[in-house]
Amino acid sequence: MPPVVRRLPAYEPPVGGPSRIPLPRPRPVWVPVPEPPSPALDAARLLSAVLEVLDGRRPARLLREIAVPVLAARLGGSVRARTTRMVRAPRVCHPSRLVAEMSVTLRREGRVLAAAGRAEHAGGRWWFTSFTVLE
Repeated sequence: MPPVVRRLPAYEPPVGGPSRIPLPRPRPVWVPVPEPPSPALDAARLLSAVLEVLDGRRPARLLREIAVPVLAARLGGSVRARTTRMVRAPRVCHPSRLVAEMSVTLRREGRVLAAAGRAEHAGGRWWFTSFTVLE
């Protein structure tokens, strides 16, 4: 039997006609507004000032300028003549934009200690709200 030739159905889209496939519209995506950066904080300088007051190298009245009154009174009562030095640069973490938590390693009289503090930004400056030397 001889081969049979058949015509195939059209499988290409018509030329020039409006046969575009409608594309789905992109849905709007909610993008949160980025939080502004934290105010500048010099943690090493702030921690150094507190440590120098605790060592007796600076006057205790300095604490009134960098700490809340309750903390300044508590730290002012624990001033001792010692030699304290920071071993490493402080580590700073910002739980929120206006709060900074700092930790630092200290060397005091041959011992290595740690200190931790929390500062909050208010009134255009940073204020210590807590400070502890872990002995």
